[in-house]
Amino acid sequence: MDSPDISQETKESNSPKPKNTLTEEYANLQEQVIANFQKHNLPNVNVPERIIICLDVCYEDKNSIFRLNDGTTYTRINMLKRVLDFFIYSKHAINKKTEFALLALKNSEALFVQNFTNNIKDILNAVDYVNSEDSTSESFDFQKIFQILQDEVEIPEYKQAECILPPPYVVRMIVLYARSNCIPIIPHEESYFNYLKKQLYFYIDILLVHKEDCALHKCEEVYDSLQDLDNGYSYVFEVSRNATKVHDCIVKLLAHPLQRPLQKNTDYSFGSKY
Repeated sequence: MDSPDISQETKESNSPKPKNTLTEEYANLQEQVIANFQKHNLPNVNVPERIIICLDVCYEDKNSIFRLNDGTTYTRINMLKRVLDFFIYSKHAINKKTEFALLALKNSEALFVQNFTNNIKDILNAVDYVNSEDSTSESFDFQKIFQILQDEVEIPEYKQAECILPPPYVVRMIVLYARSNCIPIIPHEESYFNYLKKQLYFYIDILLVHKEDCALHKCEEVYDSLQDLDNGYSYVFEVSRNATKVHDCIVKLLAHPLQRPLQKNTDYSFGSKY
């Protein structure tokens, strides 16, 4: 994905955008169809997901709050817990075989809080259990996350000869990262990380919640580093202190990895263009 202008996230041009001609619309549609057909031939089936939630529990500013339209305010960690509650309930309603695990991203280490379970009370209690802590590190080594995955997670093998047969499940890691001055260190040379990037039944999605004034922080460096986790099939979102947009992003992550298009081809508008 191309890096967005994070510092201008909330600024949109007031000038009207020119409408595409019908020919341009069909050309864009054709490009999207071709891009999706270039994906590997994977079964388009709602098989159970095993979702690893990587929840950043560190804060850089205790006074940073999110405000809902009704005036209710939430701290950063409580806002993330709120949208996770919605996400977990919704995924469970879609497929009750969905399993969840929880990793807490602490100041300088990753803690495996909850192993895979489809009991939503267990995973919700685990999310509610984790407490926030101060962020004092300038970087966070994702090698610590991948070491836990290597020890705890089994990923179904993709076999070309059996590509039309659905796997028993897919594994997806959702990273909710909320630091604007702590750079994620991605282990590019680590063999297991490179192994994961080649697995067709393993996905990494990312939601970065950053500070509003990115010129005073390292938001863009953080975003660019997180994008190194993307193997071409990830959904990557970034949002500042905006409660509505945080909810919008978590809704978009409800889509099943085997049934969604590439992120660049998504269209969330209603109604037909033609």
